[in-house]
Amino acid sequence: VLKPFETGADGKRNPSYRDLFPEAPPEGLVPSCAVAGIVGALTGVIGTLEAMEAIKLITGIGEPLIGRLLLYDGLTARFDTIRYKAV
Repeated sequence: VLKPFETGADGKRNPSYRDLFPEAPPEGLVPSCAVAGIVGALTGVIGTLEAMEAIKLITGIGEPLIGRLLLYDGLTARFDTIRYKAV
């Protein structure tokens, strides 16, 4: 969950997208979804995961993915989680 505009319980800022990727890729290196296409079912999987994260944040239950990145490989149905920090 990216919450860069809020601070954590320790008073430090939460990680942001740029903590993961400090610089944008060069123009033209990564094709857009409009050019490369996207598998429709994948948007449903990711949307459902995002909805669950929102529910956890709103209700205060569970463990939101703050400071962690959830990786999903739709071709192997594999999930991985990595931790990252604000720099």
